[in-house]
Parts: sequence; C-alpha cells; structure tokens
Amino acid sequence: MTKISAANADSFCKTAPRSARFALLYGPDRGLVQERAGLVRSAVFGNDYDPMNHVKLTATEVETDPVRLIDEARSLSLMGGPRLVEASGSDADLVRALTPLIAEPGTLSAFMLITADDLNTRSKLRTLAEKTDGFGAVACYADDARTIPVLIRSVLEEQHGLTIGADARQALSQQLGGDRALTLGALEKLALYVREGEVRLEDVQACAIDAAALDMDRLLFAVTAGDGARVDAEFDRQLRAGTDPNAILAMMRLHLNRFMNVGIRVSEGPPLSAAVGALRPPLFFKIKDAFIAQVRDWPLDRSLRALDRVRDTLVSIRQTGAPTVALTRQCLFDVASIRT
Repeated sequence: MTKISAANADSFCKTAPRSARFALLYGPDRGLVQERAGLVRSAVFGNDYDPMNHVKLTATEVETDPVRLIDEARSLSLMGGPRLVEASGSDADLVRALTPLIAEPGTLSAFMLITADDLNTRSKLRTLAEKTDGFGAVACYADDARTIPVLIRSVLEEQHGLTIGADARQALSQQLGGDRALTLGALEKLALYVREGEVRLEDVQACAIDAAALDMDRLLFAVTAGDGARVDAEFDRQLRAGTDPNAILAMMRLHLNRFMNVGIRVSEGPPLSAAVGALRPPLFFKIKDAFIAQVRDWPLDRSLRALDRVRDTLVSIRQTGAPTVALTRQCLFDVASIRT
C-alpha cells in the first residue's frame, strides 16, 4: 500500500482492517488526527469494543521498551475479539519497533495504529509506511476550501437537520479551518444556537463562533505583541472557558503560519497588502487591521523561530506526558519574548 490520498482518507480509516494491517495518521492538524483515529478504532471494534483488547503506548513507553510494542502486536486476545495497538513516538523508535513486525506480518494478532505530528518527506517512519504493503499512510492537514463545505453539510444539514443560505454558508466557510476539532466545535455551537430551521447570515455573525474566535485572537495577538501580562490574563481566561491547551497551541501555530506565509510572499516581491490578501482561508475582517499592524514586526526568520518553539512544545507534550497547561503557558511566554 502507499500513501492514501486526501479524497480517500476517511473511507480508508472507516475500513482500514479490511485492506491493511498498519495505519499511520500524521500531520499538523491534531484534531483531524484524533478524529480519524476514532474512525480506525470503530472500524476495528465495531460494536464489540473491549478495553482489554485496546492497548495504547506512549512515546516514552516505546522509547524505553520497544520490545513491548512487538509483544503487544503479537499477543492473542484472552477473551477473543479484535485487538488494537496504538503507539506514538519518535521516527527512530517506531521504525525500530515496527521493522520486525513488517518483516513477519503473519505474526500480527492486532491492528497497528501509529499517530504522529507533521512528518516531512525525509521522515523514515513516513517512508516506511508509504513503501510497505498493508501499511496505509494518511496525512492530516488543515481543512480548506474543498473540505470545509463538506463539514458544514455533514454537521449542520445531515446531523442537525438545518438548512443554510448561500450567504451564510460563504461567511461561515471563511471563518473555519485550521484545526478539525475546533471547526467541529464551532459548527456544533452554531447548530445549538439556531436549533431549528435555517442558518442565516445574521446567525453566523451573532453566534458564539465569532465571540470564541475573537477571545482566542486576543490571546494570540497578545503573544505576538510581546505583552506578557496580557498573555497571562488571556490564557487564564481560555482555561476558565474550558479550552484545551492543545487547541491553543494549534491556533498559535496557525497564527504564526499566517505570519510566515506573508513573510515568504513579501520576500518574493509582492507588497504587504497583496501578501495578506492572498492568505487562504482569508482573514476574518474583525482581525485584519490588527494582523497587518503586527505582521510588519514579524519577518520570516522570527516567525520560523517561533514556530520551532511551538513545535518543540507539542513534541514534548506527546513524548513526555508533562503537564500540558504549564508547558503551553511557558511556550506562549517564550514566543512572546522572541525578538527580531
């Protein structure tokens, strides 16, 4: 098997055990990685979920005891039924543990689900998955103009029985994207707000989607303004509202990616206004002025250093199990302190 195309990603995850023995889900959109991991779990267990047949190994466990991954993959179910082994970790650790299993696929007694952050084309794990028969590699990238309308239809129309006008659909599409979990949460909030009938443009504008986004934007812009006191206050506000620190890091990365993309375009010659206008999805009009005011102070090198800091934090959280709130807060302060 080879890498799974974006168009076939969800259908593969829903039927993975029929065509593969291994699945790799990777990418910067952690919400989408987790959603598709859920599809694989459902495909493995169906209606017969048994926690005794579901093993999850952390990056630390894989690093300190790679043989355990091999043993779990080959262990038989004591009570019968399908088994699933999930694991995450570094390229080297996972490749070392998976290689003997790939060499002898007949010894497997469990479906193997591997999750990872973004992997570039030089990744040994990604290369292994894409070149191995029976190993499906699925990239999980932020929703775009192709996938967002599908999500809107699925959540609002199919799940909640609502209709949505063309102008409301267009406005909503421009606001969504970046992280699948945040997108689905925003659509659920809108559905609860409208409750029945038609979603109108006024509903999209008045709904908490805008309020939640602007609340998050206050934190993101406080970070990139280098305002430590405001970062602390806005971060605490997000925690009180129940926002997952992982979601905050995902939005911070999206915010910095926008700065980076503008920096790349400006370095190629276009004026700042054209570079900002080329962003997709486009900036929400309520934050556009603030974005333009700040992006002038964030040249490409500064954005890349900040993105590296966010990426390192995400890796630390996944691999060490360290307190997420503390690591996220420190990361935001570190990004705020980066200077040109």
